[in-house]
Amino acid sequence: MADRAETVVYRGKLGAVGLRYVVCEVIAVTTNDTVTIGEMTDITVAVAFRLDTGAALTCTDATNVVTITTAAITNIPALVVATGY
Repeated sequence: MADRAETVVYRGKLGAVGLRYVVCEVIAVTTNDTVTIGEMTDITVAVAFRLDTGAALTCTDATNVVTITTAAITNIPALVVATGY
């Protein structure tokens, strides 16, 4: 379990309401690794995908941290999409 560095590949903001979204690449994630989205303070929804197969990964979010909870994965490349503030 480690906090993995993310590379933001796209970011956007929805009008004047303050809602933002980011798309991040993570070089390698393992079960229970976390990804801290530094430019957000409150993630409302996060989804993650394997970049090698395109399969969805299960994840949870709290404040600005996404935790990858898919069982039995080790060092796979991932894409994390998060919306929030």
